[in-house]
Amino acid sequence: MSFIDEAQLDDYEEPRGPTGRRPAPKANPFFRFVFPVLILALGLAVFLLWREGTKAVLDSTDGTIVETVTDPTQPGYEVFVDPTPTFLLAHLDDGELVGLTVLAATLLDNGGQAVLIGADVASDGAEGPTFAQRWRTGGMNAVEADVGTMFGFGFVETDAIETPELAQLLSLSEPLPFNLLDPLVLVGEDGSATTFLRAGGQELTGDDAAELYRWRNPAEFEANRIERQLDLWESWLLAVAQAEDPLLVTLPHDFGLSPYIRAFASGRADLQIMPAAPGDGEAESAVYSLSDRGQEWLADIADRMVPLRISPIGSSIPTLRLLDGTGDLAVRDAALDALANLSEIRVFGNAAEFGIADTVVTHHRPEAAGAAAIVASELGAEVVFSDEPDQPVDLTVVIGTDWEGP
Repeated sequence: MSFIDEAQLDDYEEPRGPTGRRPAPKANPFFRFVFPVLILALGLAVFLLWREGTKAVLDSTDGTIVETVTDPTQPGYEVFVDPTPTFLLAHLDDGELVGLTVLAATLLDNGGQAVLIGADVASDGAEGPTFAQRWRTGGMNAVEADVGTMFGFGFVETDAIETPELAQLLSLSEPLPFNLLDPLVLVGEDGSATTFLRAGGQELTGDDAAELYRWRNPAEFEANRIERQLDLWESWLLAVAQAEDPLLVTLPHDFGLSPYIRAFASGRADLQIMPAAPGDGEAESAVYSLSDRGQEWLADIADRMVPLRISPIGSSIPTLRLLDGTGDLAVRDAALDALANLSEIRVFGNAAEFGIADTVVTHHRPEAAGAAAIVASELGAEVVFSDEPDQPVDLTVVIGTDWEGP
């Protein structure tokens, strides 16, 4: 063995080839011969897995071609249905509730219906607390739950609008023609009265219109204020309807209040005031409630407003697939009307074949058995259970030729 001292290391140079480059080290035999074979084998395995998987899928269909039925008159046609567009608007002034508006548009481009509710109406329709009190203690969630229970349907959207925001929205349509029956009066601490808006016909700015909406004269009953609110709604919709471009006098959104304003302005709008009457007491403390006739009125208008409802907050209304097994469009529509109040209809269409004899209500989860019994009782139908927890609905109803309608 020889040793090289440090001086010799300093003079040492690596050997170089004829070109002056250092010769490359020899490749490892594994990467030269074995690795390419492994790559080819892996590619072949992937191909074989793909071929066998595809064959298994094709074999599993048994050669059957599944065709989507698009004709609503043919067996097998089914479609997911959207609920009727509904909107709950809370009108606020400095955080206090001054009114509610329930809006529904069967078609968002063809009018709709609205019901105005006073802030002093009992939230249960009978004794109270009032909606204004419910707002103070529970906000929108509490009010939405109470209105939903009262009307029997839930809301696709909800929103609250303060007086300054309402003024900005109304200013897009100003001036707003308005006939004020009584002057709006402000009474100072010394008892002196100042007229904010005079009685009679006039044109309002957005700011004045928003003030009118929230205004309540001293010792004035809530009924007077809600009459003014209704008149302002009608004036506003008329102004939007007469505009050259409704998008320019509303916010250009496809959500919130603006699309309802445009829909109501472009079609037939039916605006109503909830027929609640004040109880005994001073105007400031009177609680408004619904009589038996008022309750009947509410049930009737709720049915007309929302053909396809969603469940109100806290409700246990079942979701439902409604299939017609008769081939009679009139029967299918009658069944839709009969079940609209008992369920949230999410799928609508025809059974796999027509001429089915028996009407059947199938519940897909054990906990839906009670709802199935209620629906079956309404239809005079048989109840069966099919354990399918992955179904997108609680119940499936097939209308047979034995159903005689409502």
